[in-house]
Amino acid sequence: MRTLTSLAILLTATTASAGFFGDCSFKAARSVAAQSPGIARITIVGRAGSLRVDGHRGAPEVIARGTACASSRGLLDETKIVMSRSGSELRIEAATPDSEFFGGASLDFEVVVPDNVPLTIEDGSGEMTIQNVASADVTDGSGELVIRNVSDALEVNDGSGDITIENVSGNVRISDGSGGIEVHGAGSVDIHNDGSGEVEIVNVKGDVTIGNKGSGSVDVADVGGNLRVLNKGGGSVNWQRVSGRVDVPERFRR
Repeated sequence: MRTLTSLAILLTATTASAGFFGDCSFKAARSVAAQSPGIARITIVGRAGSLRVDGHRGAPEVIARGTACASSRGLLDETKIVMSRSGSELRIEAATPDSEFFGGASLDFEVVVPDNVPLTIEDGSGEMTIQNVASADVTDGSGELVIRNVSDALEVNDGSGDITIENVSGNVRISDGSGGIEVHGAGSVDIHNDGSGEVEIVNVKGDVTIGNKGSGSVDVADVGGNLRVLNKGGGSVNWQRVSGRVDVPERFRR
């Protein structure tokens, strides 16, 4: 079992002729690991490339592994996964070089974490999937985002791209620029701000609150508490099977 003092970045490089415009002529495996005991929070930072985070019950190690991809040997050497620890906090970060006009690099990776440790996740671009985790604070630039099976609260700040959220025990709080939002199963839902895109919210135990909603329809069903929509631009607002009070702008009332 590896310790933090012996963290290693494992490299298995495959080379081909150098290319341009962000191609993937050079690839290499990347992997780091640390023992889980004593870790109270994990921060994960992704850059360009896909990111997947999986929670495992009783996981003895936090493991990050993936594939670096670059258009040149030099860029590949700079593309890696970096792990560091400060006290009880563990940080895992994708290190990628600044983009070049005639080339680039990306890092697709996945992280296995204990399912009872709170997470902070930041990602630049690319698809992201998070599942079977404790509370999570997620910031995403662009790309599709899928989150399922969160045992506590979830906060999402998203730039663009569709968001799918399933089975969150606690409160779901969302701020979003553009792209569709689906929430299926949550303790409560608070969409503070959403620019554009359809919103579908189903099976919420508590309240659903939508603060500022730009364009795109809102469909809500099976809510155990209240439904409140404060400000709404273009598009419709539809609801059914809301146990509590419904408070929406006057033009949507029925």
